[in-house]
Amino acid sequence: MEENRLLPLGSVVYLREGTKKVVIIARGLVVRNGDGLVFFDYGGVPYPEGLQDEKMAYFQHEAVVKVVHKGYHDDDDEMTVTKIMDYMKVHSDIPKGNVEELLKAQEAQEAAMAEEAAPEEV
Repeated sequence: MEENRLLPLGSVVYLREGTKKVVIIARGLVVRNGDGLVFFDYGGVPYPEGLQDEKMAYFQHEAVVKVVHKGYHDDDDEMTVTKIMDYMKVHSDIPKGNVEELLKAQEAQEAAMAEEAAPEEV
């Protein structure tokens, strides 16, 4: 994707190294990653299945390799994208998220929670 403007909600895309279409359901996401916060351009779900088990894929604009369908765009969408871009400028201390690092942090958190929940051996 050469354009650096965020795609509208409802856009259906292919991601780098992906074989499944993803529909964009969220934009401008600040996500906890370990002890810090990171920013993701988009949150999406598999198309046509949609949201499953409350799990959403986070990704950056640069990961989009093909737009299959561009979602609805109007003045409200333009205003929202401008607000997201302005937020990013003001909060430039929040780094862009890395999907692999986020997954590792989530796995470590789940393992720690499972360890805490396990009964102690005597």
